[in-house]
Amino acid sequence: MCGTPSPLWLNGPHPQLEDGVVTRQVCGSTWNDCCGHKSHPIQVKACPGNYYVYEFVRPTFCSAYCAEVNVPHTTTRSNISSGPFYPFGAGDTENDRSDDGISPVISLLQPFRFFGETYNQLYINNNGYLTFDWPWYSYFPYQFPGYGGEDLIAPFWTDIDNRGNGFISYRQYSSGSVLTEATQDINQYFTDLSFSATWVFVATWDRVAYYPYSGTETSFQVVLISDGHFSFVLFNYGTIAPTQRYAGYDTISSTYHFSITGSLQYNITSLTYSSNVNVPGRWVFRTDHGSQAVFYPFGAGDIVNDRSDDGSSSVIYFLHHFIFFGQTYSQIYVNNNGHLTFNGPFHSYTPYQFPGYGEIDLIAPFWIDIDNRGNGVISYRQYTSGSVLTEATQDINQYFPELSFSATWVFVATWDRVAYFPLSGTETSFQVVLISDGHYTFVLMNYGTIAPKVYVQVCTTW
Repeated sequence: MCGTPSPLWLNGPHPQLEDGVVTRQVCGSTWNDCCGHKSHPIQVKACPGNYYVYEFVRPTFCSAYCAEVNVPHTTTRSNISSGPFYPFGAGDTENDRSDDGISPVISLLQPFRFFGETYNQLYINNNGYLTFDWPWYSYFPYQFPGYGGEDLIAPFWTDIDNRGNGFISYRQYSSGSVLTEATQDINQYFTDLSFSATWVFVATWDRVAYYPYSGTETSFQVVLISDGHFSFVLFNYGTIAPTQRYAGYDTISSTYHFSITGSLQYNITSLTYSSNVNVPGRWVFRTDHGSQAVFYPFGAGDIVNDRSDDGSSSVIYFLHHFIFFGQTYSQIYVNNNGHLTFNGPFHSYTPYQFPGYGEIDLIAPFWIDIDNRGNGVISYRQYTSGSVLTEATQDINQYFPELSFSATWVFVATWDRVAYFPLSGTETSFQVVLISDGHYTFVLMNYGTIAPKVYVQVCTTW
């Protein structure tokens, strides 16, 4: 940059008009220290009209002064540079000012789907990324795909230290103008959807500095948006000071990943002007269409089976009778080993070939020897009103267009990241959905990530 291997930068914030002429230290970066070279201090003055005057002096080593054109920002917390930011500042919860800090666990007001996983919590890591299952303090970005065991959203992963300057804050919304803004944005970028946001999460890094106490000012934001079914991630960028950083997302085992062009290169400040939706400084990604994209909602509000090997639910009484190939049932059992039965629990972990000419009606979305004592959740829930019935109605009318179908009852059983016996640590996710209008009945089998093994079918009495 600037024709020199050691560009000089201002170690400290620019002055305000009322400060007059100020003296600032000048630094040059080395491979392991942002201020490894120190030159003579210079004088700086802020002038009316949003520009600065510098009095340069000869550097103490072979180097050059460098500058980039930035749109100055005000001192109001709710404004940053010229980026396309969602509201922030007043009403936000702030992270502690620290080097490599992190928020406490943040419980989400609505589950968020991220490429096959459904999360009810997250952490904001000061170093420019979000994690879901646990806090993470890494300040050194790596190349995506990382093939790790962590879902990661990284709008600007770098070594941030806001003890000297900058704020990191967050806020959730379930009503109001921010939801209206999110709805308009998503419908603009994804014109094939009829989207109405029900939840928005905004995390903002406002004029933060890099380590060690560089005095630089970098501003960016990540926004999570959901309507309970579709989910999206927005990256918004304001002024970006030069540094090595990474921008994108990565998933467990890197099944899905994305890197913004130029990641891991030093001094890439073009994020302020780049975009994948023709809005300078904004990148938008849809994140619900991963390995569990077709899953009906599950998690919050579900009844959970005991964690056990070869376990089963207690008897579940239907809120609405269900017709299954000539039989009408008012109860069911969710068996841990990947099947449903009606008249009693069924603990078999060895699948057999259908037709089995047996004496039970059996729905087996994924019959296998499951042991979720180590990991995984098996849960179920019934619905007689709300958005799940709307989703079921739309699905059935799409798949069976000759019907005029309106769901009155839905039963959802989900096996979420369950392990095989013996405590293998594998993660397999699938779901079975029963749908009825009192006359027509349907069974849906939805599949996410599947570890190797299995038998899948529907079996009836003979």
